Amino acid sequence: MQQLYQLLLSQQENLTEITYSVVYRNQYGLYGLDNKFINSTQISNHNSIKCMAVSKYSIVSGGEFGIEHWGNKNFNIQLRVQSISFSPDYEYIIISSAKETYLLSTKTQNFVKTFPHDVKFDSTGSLCFCKGIVYETATFQQLKQFKCPEYGDFTISIQRDSLYLSSVTLIKHLEDLKDCRLIIDNYDTNKHFEHSIPPSNEVKQLWSDDGKILLIWSQTLDDHTNQSYFGTHHLNHWTEDKLQNIELFEGPIHDVQWVQNGFIVITGYMPAGAILFNKSGEKEYLILQAHINTIFPKNNLVALCGFGNLTGDIYIYEMDTLKKVGQTKQDKVVQFEWSPNGEYFLLATTFPRLRVDNQFIICSKFGEFLHREKFEELHEIKWVNDTNLDIKINIIEEVKQSKQINLTTGVDFIKQMKETKVNDQPRKLQKDEKLSTLRASPQNQQNVQLIQSNVPSKPAPQKQIFMRRQEPIIQQPTAEELEQQHQQHLQQQQQMKLEKKQKQKHNKQMNHQNHKQKQKQVPQNEFQYEPNQDIGQNCYPIWQD
Repeated sequence: MQQLYQLLLSQQENLTEITYSVVYRNQYGLYGLDNKFINSTQISNHNSIKCMAVSKYSIVSGGEFGIEHWGNKNFNIQLRVQSISFSPDYEYIIISSAKETYLLSTKTQNFVKTFPHDVKFDSTGSLCFCKGIVYETATFQQLKQFKCPEYGDFTISIQRDSLYLSSVTLIKHLEDLKDCRLIIDNYDTNKHFEHSIPPSNEVKQLWSDDGKILLIWSQTLDDHTNQSYFGTHHLNHWTEDKLQNIELFEGPIHDVQWVQNGFIVITGYMPAGAILFNKSGEKEYLILQAHINTIFPKNNLVALCGFGNLTGDIYIYEMDTLKKVGQTKQDKVVQFEWSPNGEYFLLATTFPRLRVDNQFIICSKFGEFLHREKFEELHEIKWVNDTNLDIKINIIEEVKQSKQINLTTGVDFIKQMKETKVNDQPRKLQKDEKLSTLRASPQNQQNVQLIQSNVPSKPAPQKQIFMRRQEPIIQQPTAEELEQQHQQHLQQQQQMKLEKKQKQKHNKQMNHQNHKQKQKQVPQNEFQYEPNQDIGQNCYPIWQD
C-alpha cells in the first residue's frame, strides 16, 4: 500500500501546476488572477456557475450547463451538478447531483461508479466508502460492509495506517429524547465499539491527523428544559480506551478544530473563551476570551475570528509558543481561507450572502492588509498557488481619531479604550480548576468596560449631557420651572392674539383708504342715453304693418 501511495505521488509530480494565484467566479463567469494580482484571465464565460473545485493541477466548475474541466486535459460533460470535489490523489472528480453521487475519472473522462450517498476516500485514494460499504478504487469491487444507521452521520478517519469508520445515530424529533449511539469500527482489525452519547439533532465528528482520536460535537436544536436559547451542546473525546465528556464553559459551543498540539474549543456566552486541550482531552491553556466564534488552523498558526453577527476581530497565534503574532479586523466577512503554504490568507464578502460591498482582501499571515479587489457580485473565490506571489500593495489605511470626552467625568474615551485592551495573553489552566468558577470570576472577564478614572470633576451642563455614541439625555424640569413655563406660554399666546387684532385693524384701514383713492382717480362716463322709439319695452323691435 505504501508503494502505491508513492506511485501516486510521483504521478502528481509529473503534472503541470496551474500558475493562477486565486480563482474566483462572479456573474460574468470564471476568472483567474496572476501572481501579482493585476492581470485576470477569463477561464469560462458561463454566468450560471454554481460550484467549483480547485487543485494545483486542474480546475472544475459546474452548474445547469454541465461540467467544465481545465488542466492538462480540457473537457466538458453534460450533467447538472450541485457540488464538486476532488479525490485525495486527484484521480477522480466527485460529483453530487440531486439524488446520486458520481465518480468521474480525470484520465479517461468517463464515469466509473454511481453511489446513492456521499462518498469519502482514505488518504491514499485506494479505498472509497459509501455509508458503511468499502470499495477498492482500482476495480470498485465491494470489500467490506460495516454497520451504519439509516438516519445519522457517517465519517472515516482518512489516515490509512489507522483507519476507522464512525457513525452516530440522530433523533428525528425533539420528543425522542433517547440517547444516541456512537458506532466505531476498525477497518484492519475489525474491532467494534459502541457507546451512548446525549440526544442529538446534529453532530460533527472530527478525527485527529493520526486517525486515533475522535471528537464528537453533538447538539440539539432546542432545549426541552427551557434553560438555554441555544439548545444543548456536548463534546465527547473518544479513544480505544474510553469515551469521556469534555468540561467546557456554560453556554453553546461555537467551534471545534484540531491544531498541531491538540484541539481548540470556542465555548461559552460572549465573550467566548478559546481553550486549548491536549490530545488526551486535558485542558491546558485559556488562549483568549473575546467576541470570537470560528477557528481556522494552518500548519503552526491558528486564526481565532469573530464573524457572522460579530465585529470581525481576527487574532492569529503561533501554536508552538502560544504567542499572538498578528491581529486585524474586517467586518462582513463570509469566507476565510489560508493560502496553501500558510503565508497569506484571504477574506471575502460574497454574493448572495451579502448583496453589497462584495470584495476580497489578501492579508499576510500576521494580519497586514496587502491587496483589495471590489466587485459588483463576487460568488466564490479559492486559492490555487502562492509559491511565487508578488503582491502589489494597494491598501492605504488612514486612521483619524477624534478626541471625544465624557462630560460627566472628563474621561478621554480614546485614551481609555487603548488602556482597556482585551487580555490576549494565554493563561495556564490547572487540572483541578473548574471552568465554571473561572468563567464567573470577574478578573477573568475580558469585557471592555469603561471605568471612571480619577480626573478632577468638571461642572456638568444644566440642560444636556452628551455621551459618546448615545442620544442626548434631557434633564427633567422641576414643578416650579413647569409652572413658570406655563405662565410664559399663556403670556405669549395673549401677546400673539393682540398683535393679530392690531394687524387686522391696520389692514382694514389701509384697504378703505386705497378704495377711496381709486374712486377719485376713475373718470366720469360722458355717454348719455337717448330712448329709441322703434324699440319696445323688452328691447325688441316694434312690428309695423
